[in-house]
Amino acid sequence: KLSRKETLYGLTAEQIILNMLARPEAWYSIPLIKVGDQAEIRQVLQTDEELAAYNDFFDERGEYKLREQVRSAFQMPNGDRGTLEKELLKLDEKVNICSMIFSGRFMRAFPVPGDASNHWESPADGHHQHQGDQPASYVEQFFPTYLSSLQTALREGQWEMPDRLLADLDRYQREYGRAIMPPDRKVRAEIFLNKLKVFGRVGAMYAVLGLAFLGLLFASVFRPELNLQRPFKIAFGLLVVSFAFHAFGLALRWYVSERAPWSNGYESMIYIGFTTQLAGMIFARRSIGGLAATCILSATILMVAGLSWLDPEITPLVPVLKSYWLTIHVSMEAGSYGFLMLGALIGALNLILMVLANARNRDRINRITKEMTLISEMTLIGGLFLISIGTYLGGVWANESWGRYWGWDAKETWALVTILVYAFILHMRFIPGFRGLYAFNVASLFGWASVMMTYFGVNYYLSGLHSYAAGDPIPVPPFVYYTVIALVAISLGALWKNRKYGFADIL
Repeated sequence: KLSRKETLYGLTAEQIILNMLARPEAWYSIPLIKVGDQAEIRQVLQTDEELAAYNDFFDERGEYKLREQVRSAFQMPNGDRGTLEKELLKLDEKVNICSMIFSGRFMRAFPVPGDASNHWESPADGHHQHQGDQPASYVEQFFPTYLSSLQTALREGQWEMPDRLLADLDRYQREYGRAIMPPDRKVRAEIFLNKLKVFGRVGAMYAVLGLAFLGLLFASVFRPELNLQRPFKIAFGLLVVSFAFHAFGLALRWYVSERAPWSNGYESMIYIGFTTQLAGMIFARRSIGGLAATCILSATILMVAGLSWLDPEITPLVPVLKSYWLTIHVSMEAGSYGFLMLGALIGALNLILMVLANARNRDRINRITKEMTLISEMTLIGGLFLISIGTYLGGVWANESWGRYWGWDAKETWALVTILVYAFILHMRFIPGFRGLYAFNVASLFGWASVMMTYFGVNYYLSGLHSYAAGDPIPVPPFVYYTVIALVAISLGALWKNRKYGFADIL
């Protein structure tokens, strides 16, 4: 949450929090908080480092350096907040978390006996009126006793007393807070999910299998005499197991969170990776090239989901998302992105194969690209169907939430643009001059830009009513520009080979 890392300075998150509780003065000046890339914020903090210490946010007089900027961001309507304001509020939240940990207000571990609202308090909540002498004395005495035992354990390595105190706290919580405590099986499930690291491991498996399928694809092009049936079946079997593991991870996250796992940036990415693989399993299960594209794309999506700027924390839903429409609308809308992105990657792979064509292999490449283009067309049809129905149902949800079906919000506008773009791509076969394999694959590749704008552009760089779906804003990475240049170069090379060898004109 603070540094966007799982470990820091060789310590786990639990170890760091315990140290911050036991030795707050020592941790005031240790860099913990990820600053981000906004130049305006870095200028105020006067730092160029990735992490800043808690003390860096206060001047010599103890004044909060970001006070005016944060106040201005809070006063701004949610729909008008831009990238800077969103990052300011995220950073302010991190500073407040640090302050709460240092002061003991972060650990709301003590249920208030007899409270109708099931309120839990921290040791610093001395203003609360307790009922009965024993609970009050327990809350007041536990934290100093625990800190003292923690400091002793850190010095001497004897952890019996802290463990005994925590066991006693567990009994206290069960006695007075059982009304809202999650069942033990759900707690164990969440711990198991965190330790299992499902999506990171599945992403690695997809990457390995993608490279394996890619190797089989090039072997089929340049060494057609090889028998590839056995390695293909082995790789496909491993893919089925990996896909089932992916589905298990989503189901487990759904069980733990008690809601559909596609309500924020991180969850939508792991879900899009799932639907991408699902599209490949449906439409390309017998195509080596199609499965190669599917696995590589799914691995890339899960890798992006694992980056530090996407928060995997399971959090409560904002009020507007507490609706059955979350399961229906968002699943179709986000699911369509996987289908459309798969079509784009197949298009890129086809263009690369066209570039590699020569007089000896052009017939084989023509056959493979035609087969993969048909698969791409089927995935685009599926994606267009999902995004069209999802956008329509989103209008129904918008009427329930905001009192209007359509308001040209940034997300709504770009969803419509994406629908029109892919409707045109799928109807190119009826337009003279746009019927060839080359034209379709180029269009399916660069049509992906509308999907990127609908998902990343709107969520992370534009403001609007859908800003609750966003994560931390980031600048456009330099590799994006290099990738676009490389794809344009590949497209031009494929155009030259298409004119030279004349690939199929009609789908």
